[in-house]
This record gives sequence, C-alpha cells and structure tokens, in this order.
Amino acid sequence: MSVCWRLKLALAGLVCVTVPSAVHAGKTCADPVEGGVSSGTTQEEALVGAQEWWSSRAGALGEGYGIWDNADDQALECSKDLKGDYKCKASARPCLPDGAPPEKQSKLGM
Repeated sequence: MSVCWRLKLALAGLVCVTVPSAVHAGKTCADPVEGGVSSGTTQEEALVGAQEWWSSRAGALGEGYGIWDNADDQALECSKDLKGDYKCKASARPCLPDGAPPEKQSKLGM
C-alpha cells in the first residue's frame, strides 16, 4: 500500500496532491536567475543596480517575472573593493503574482 493511500485512510479522506516545484503558495515560479555585478559608491546604490539588473534578466522570461518583490529565494551578495566601491549581485527565483497565469511562451524564445 502506498504512503499516499495510507495517508488518505489515516486522514479520513483527505487527498494527497503532488504540487510541481515551480508552484509556491499559488505563484508560478521559474528557475533561479542571477543578475550581473553592479557597482556603486554606496551599498544602497549597488543594491539598487543589482536588483535592476536581475529584473532585466528575469523580465526576459515574460511579463511579470521581473518584479523583485514577487521573487522567491531572494539573495543579495555585496562586498567592498579596495577603492571603497561596493559590488552587489542579486539572484532569485522569478515568480508571477498569486493567481497570474504564465504567458504562453517566454520572450527568450523569440
């Protein structure tokens, strides 16, 4: 007897559902995207540039994917070079807002 079937019996009819890894809490997400390294005289300037670079790359997947605030697994890495400038890089899984359907094809395939 499968684990799912045992769970169904044990939980009085609750259904076991396998959710694809690309769907998180009602959102459709793509594979992780990395932006390039952005420089700035302040860390804030470099962070903004890194997020904009990430948004540009993620936006190539289709409308809505380039919105940083919708992304999962956000990571920002920053360092300061010997000249005192900041270097930052952003990476994240681009996601559409809850309930938004994905486009039929990404802009990358055009």
